[in-house]
Amino acid sequence: MESIYDLLSLALFIAAAGLFMLRFRHEDPPLAPYLVIALVSVVGNWLGNNGGGVAAVALMMAAAFLTLHLASQPYHDDPEESSR
Repeated sequence: MESIYDLLSLALFIAAAGLFMLRFRHEDPPLAPYLVIALVSVVGNWLGNNGGGVAAVALMMAAAFLTLHLASQPYHDDPEESSR
């Protein structure tokens, strides 16, 4: 951990992975949004460590909002279980 960007990208990745695992226990979530968060974390970390601080913060904020959006989604009801 050399910079704040390393810490922010790690926190975003842990949050996305944890949220995916929690959702995976209850339903079959799409993988794409979680991969977007992971890739944005990597790119934001690279930009931050190479002098693109404003762009890195903007990307990480966007990833954080996407994580919050995914966390606020309700669980989908299974039609087979609700008919029992």
